[in-house]
Amino acid sequence: MTVEHGGYDRHGLVRGARFGAIVTALLLIAGCGGGSGSTAPGPEPAVVRRQVKVESTERSYRLYTPPDSESDGPVPLVLALHGSYNSVDSFVDASELDDAASANGFIVAYPEALGLLWNGGFCCTSGRGSTATDVAFLDRVITDVAAVRRIDLGRVYAVGVSAGGVMAYRLGCDLAGRLAGVAAVAGAMVLDDCHPSRPVPVIAIHGTADGIVPYEGGRIQGGATRPAPPAAAVIERWGTLNGCTGAEAAEVRGTVTIATWTGCADGSRAQLVTVEGGGHNWFLPVYGPPNGALDATRTIVEFLGLGRRR
Repeated sequence: MTVEHGGYDRHGLVRGARFGAIVTALLLIAGCGGGSGSTAPGPEPAVVRRQVKVESTERSYRLYTPPDSESDGPVPLVLALHGSYNSVDSFVDASELDDAASANGFIVAYPEALGLLWNGGFCCTSGRGSTATDVAFLDRVITDVAAVRRIDLGRVYAVGVSAGGVMAYRLGCDLAGRLAGVAAVAGAMVLDDCHPSRPVPVIAIHGTADGIVPYEGGRIQGGATRPAPPAAAVIERWGTLNGCTGAEAAEVRGTVTIATWTGCADGSRAQLVTVEGGGHNWFLPVYGPPNGALDATRTIVEFLGLGRRR
């Protein structure tokens, strides 16, 4: 397992500096051999690596299951999609999604892109292959998790950062029948066609000073073949796709502005969270202003309704 240290990746995505959760997970896995002479099977480790085959290619994902998360019945599943050239393990660290899963009782699958590049549209794969291959892989991950965990197939969500956010939007278009919501942080929607089979709640979180995926639209760094639309246009598009009839007055919380499209079909929503001066990263308070003005993980958990039900 690779652990990347603090700082920025080649696309400017802030990497977290929390390694305790990863080290703990490694120790849990290392300790699963059990005591000498014991024949009784031990508990399933909290973190496992699994493989699925798609078009003759073996692909992998990291699966995190909080202890006792399935004791009260089927639980939600989050597909957590890393950014370009960002490893699964660095996204685990940067997003704090494992901690949120433990606190709220959901399961997280972290699929790994081929060559660490997702094909979510006209960005950003460097010609790596067809979009359908990645969609089929992520569809297969949902099926594979359902075979080994008690997940609620009506509460499956796609969450991504940067190019992972690009891919999350793609899944909202192509796998709407399997998804209950989509969240994209510092991402863009780079698709000509999008015809979801049903309305999908969508939240976008984006900083106005993002130099990699510009908030106001334009050329994305990393191999886009043409300019991307502005963040506001992306959510307005989802508002149309979800049959929304209007937008609420924007709610301002310091340097954070929240605009929500309302009157949407089937109880769906579309929401844009803007971080004034925020860069290209997963926002967490630990970073301080401006990138710490928002807790992206908590915001997504609340929007998607992933909080523990009592």
